[in-house]
Amino acid sequence: MIRPRCVVLAFALCLASPTAPASETDADCLMCHADRDLTSASGKTLFIDENRYGLSIHGQAGLSCVDCHADLAKVEDFPHAEKIEPVDCSLCHEAEKSAVAASVHGRPHQAANASIVVSCKECHGTHDIRKKDDFDSPVFAINIPDTCERCHLGLVQTKRGGDFIRVYNESVHFKAAKKSGLSVSATCATCHGAHDVRAAADPESRVGRKAIIRTCGRCHAWIERDYLEGVHGKAHVKGLENVPVCTDCHTEHAIQTAETLSSSVYATRVASVCSRCHDDENLARQFGLITSRLRTYSDSFHGTASRFGATRVANCASCHGFHDIRNSADPRSSIHPANLSATCGRCHAGAGPNFAKGKIHVVSEKTEAKGAYIAKIFYITAIGGLISLFCLFIAVDLARRARTRWKAKKSP
Repeated sequence: MIRPRCVVLAFALCLASPTAPASETDADCLMCHADRDLTSASGKTLFIDENRYGLSIHGQAGLSCVDCHADLAKVEDFPHAEKIEPVDCSLCHEAEKSAVAASVHGRPHQAANASIVVSCKECHGTHDIRKKDDFDSPVFAINIPDTCERCHLGLVQTKRGGDFIRVYNESVHFKAAKKSGLSVSATCATCHGAHDVRAAADPESRVGRKAIIRTCGRCHAWIERDYLEGVHGKAHVKGLENVPVCTDCHTEHAIQTAETLSSSVYATRVASVCSRCHDDENLARQFGLITSRLRTYSDSFHGTASRFGATRVANCASCHGFHDIRNSADPRSSIHPANLSATCGRCHAGAGPNFAKGKIHVVSEKTEAKGAYIAKIFYITAIGGLISLFCLFIAVDLARRARTRWKAKKSP
């Protein structure tokens, strides 16, 4: 509400100058807005901290109040009306305003039964706007998660719910930024963009399936190179759908290091992650894949040990590679016949060509691994026979003892 003090000052100013001023100066504005108790009819504070504005990027550039509040430049009624026109940032920042208008933030959003539009001030502030490399700026790299989460964990929820965003706070990127102070770590703006934020389904989105490799590659350059040289990357470049990209294996926000127990690529989870595609019947037909990879791996020694929690035992990535996965016919593939000894030798020192002949993914032991099948049957039969003999021996011994005790009770 307009306070009596403002009216008195305005009246005094008019008496001092018989002609109305062409425009208000900052001093004129601060006669009222320097009052900490000044509020609007709705109770919103109208106080402007002159010192904070002076430290802002606009204050340091020498911009006055009416440079932004352009509708007050020719004000004649002093003090001005309570309702004024919103500041139009595009007068100076036309490119940024256009980008926001075309983005997902430029459209009204439903929140708490009210429609809201994300404007410049929601992210940058109002009278205390700082440069993006200022530690106190809400768009300083390390502060961006807090700025975005004011809406995405509050007023606005994604279709997947707040937890889809909240898990970022436990990710390796968040910990590097907020806990270690690494301003180069990935934040919301790093992946989604700053002003041109698009929905993942938008063809222009940085986090859509077509663009996500390049987005991640801005930080993980060597990984991008390896991926593009592998079978997944080559299929991705051709525009084939359903080809795994970064987020399929590492997830979107909850990205963890491979050594973290909750990571989607923790050693004991790798096989189940790969099997989501390699055991899918539709994808198998599309790409000519052999299914039952998870079952055949799980039936092997490696798979059995992995199921029981062994983290040093070989999984899919141990043999096939991580990002540069290649066809077995590729001479540079880690599972090319010429390279199998070296691949196995990373875990089994001294492994030679004969050691590497054993198959891991065996669908039918009778036809694909006759020697191993015969040995398996022999051991099962031998072990089963020995156990049966031991059980028979124990049963006979128990019967003999029981008969002996029974005879002892019968005798006088």
